[in-house]
Amino acid sequence: MPDAISAGAATAMTAAPFLQRREIILAMMALGTGTFCDESDTAGTTYRTAADWLNVHDGEHVERLIRFDLDALHGEDVTETVADAWLDGFDQSPEAEHRLPAFVRTSQAWERWCADFGRQRRSFSQAVHGTLNHRQQFGTCLR
Repeated sequence: MPDAISAGAATAMTAAPFLQRREIILAMMALGTGTFCDESDTAGTTYRTAADWLNVHDGEHVERLIRFDLDALHGEDVTETVADAWLDGFDQSPEAEHRLPAFVRTSQAWERWCADFGRQRRSFSQAVHGTLNHRQQFGTCLR
């Protein structure tokens, strides 16, 4: 019996790219006393994932990221998606929060990451009780 899903249907079922050729990213930034908007130079470029977009754009002072479709004139907040992608490569502890871009530091993705970090930490920090007492472990010179 032939496969029920054609090659075209299988291709259609794959996830859509993070950023299409007709879309740009609008970066909302708060600098000093004002809020500013900057347009990314992504028109005509397709990015498969948010991580691919981050390889080219750092978003250092960015507070919100809006994916804007130039054809439909419609925007969608993608801050959480990009924050998740940014945190995938973050290998430090929550104490290094000062190193995060503003959009990551204020995201729910950061809160989830910190909660996961705490759960992982607790599983490794449980006290282990051995069968040796202190004199057996450290010798009789301790009094």
